[in-house]
Amino acid sequence: MRRRFYLFLQRRRGSMPFAYRYRAKKRYYKCPACRTVQSVPVGYGQTKVVCRRCGEIYLRRT
Repeated sequence: MRRRFYLFLQRRRGSMPFAYRYRAKKRYYKCPACRTVQSVPVGYGQTKVVCRRCGEIYLRRT
């Protein structure tokens, strides 16, 4: 049973494109006001980023 499950996972892993599997999950931006680095998840189009340090709100494409 375990062997069958591992074979299933192996086939499944091989079917996913390499670039999709190992793509970047986060993107890093600097706040325009205080220059603090903020991490934003990738793949949501244009996002509103709120700086945790100064509260500045700015838009970035992810």
